[in-house]
Amino acid sequence: MLLALLALLLAPAQAEPVVLRAARLLDVERGVVVEDALVIVEGQTLSAVGARAALALPAGARVRDLGDVTLLPGLIDVHVHLAWGPAAPGAPLPGTAEALATLRAGFTTVRNLGSTGFADLRLREAIEDGLVPGPRMLVAGPALGAPGGTCDGVFAGEGVVRDAEEARAKVRELAERGVDVIKFCAGGGVLATAADAEACELAPEVQRAIVEEAHARGLRVAAHAQGARAVRTAVEAGVDSIEHGSLLDEAAARLMKERGVVLVPTLHRLEWSLASAEQAGAAPEVLAGFEQASELAFASATLAVKLGVPIACGTDATVLPHGLNARELPALVRIGLTPAQAVRAATIDAARLLGREQEIGSLAPGKRADLVAVRGDPLADLTALERVVWVMKDGAVVRDDAAPADPAAAR
Repeated sequence: MLLALLALLLAPAQAEPVVLRAARLLDVERGVVVEDALVIVEGQTLSAVGARAALALPAGARVRDLGDVTLLPGLIDVHVHLAWGPAAPGAPLPGTAEALATLRAGFTTVRNLGSTGFADLRLREAIEDGLVPGPRMLVAGPALGAPGGTCDGVFAGEGVVRDAEEARAKVRELAERGVDVIKFCAGGGVLATAADAEACELAPEVQRAIVEEAHARGLRVAAHAQGARAVRTAVEAGVDSIEHGSLLDEAAARLMKERGVVLVPTLHRLEWSLASAEQAGAAPEVLAGFEQASELAFASATLAVKLGVPIACGTDATVLPHGLNARELPALVRIGLTPAQAVRAATIDAARLLGREQEIGSLAPGKRADLVAVRGDPLADLTALERVVWVMKDGAVVRDDAAPADPAAAR
């Protein structure tokens, strides 16, 4: 009896339920807007979601009326690079400013597809420990690639593999360090050119070794692949996603569709790079290179959508400034997605690619309390996703620029 009493006294106090009211709620799974909506949060999870008229307020709940906003799930970017290299003595942990900008932009989960010096693992740990604010991170460490290849150059040689045996050993090492995903470079540069169409840096048996070793450890695999040949070899090796895919042909796209491999086209970074080069007064040949890369990527992604390849939202942020992640969604509409499908690509479809659809990606009882409030209706105007006024991650408010609470309005 005494032990039971002590356990009761020492147990952490349960947080009171929080009721959020908003003019609109976006049901991303059905692609519809629910008017005059309520979301009930208990601790770090959602307990009820729906129209205000259909839900009863729990006793003792704290009500927050967010006003004329649209509530939707925390957004997900499946291709970012938040942190690079070791921290300098006395300097902040690399990626802290970038992580905060991403979180304040409404992206509560990201997949960090490569860093140097294992900076992404350190940043993930700091966020999980509450030392710095940032999105939930799934991290890759250094991406794997052939000597002299794209990943060798970008990731300072930290992920170089020369054969299948070395590739398996590297995957085991990364798994032991605690990465969440494996990335490798199958072929093609950071900006694709027509010359990348047949580029393939890693032999098919090396790609298969990476995928087999990763999947045996429950880790999903992303492949940087620009040209059709690199895409085909990566898909045949069993990868879960193709990053960029700027030179897909019909055969490669159909193979992706057949095997359910997701395309992460990272389109707006090309528009951003071109606009930045123009503003800087770059030489005509430089501008022509960016224009060609953008045209190729948009044409390839349009073909993929037409053939039914699944799409997830990724930005390659670091090329694109962190915090501008939502600008990718209008680009997804320009390749043939509807606004509702573009939002899905950054919510439930992205969560499915990460294997986290039971936790995040939509608003439903039992899921994590990751929510974003924006001015306007994203289905009518996707730029509304850039007008974030309020963000919650795991039940904690991390941005609050919404109108002051009006308790009387929720009665």
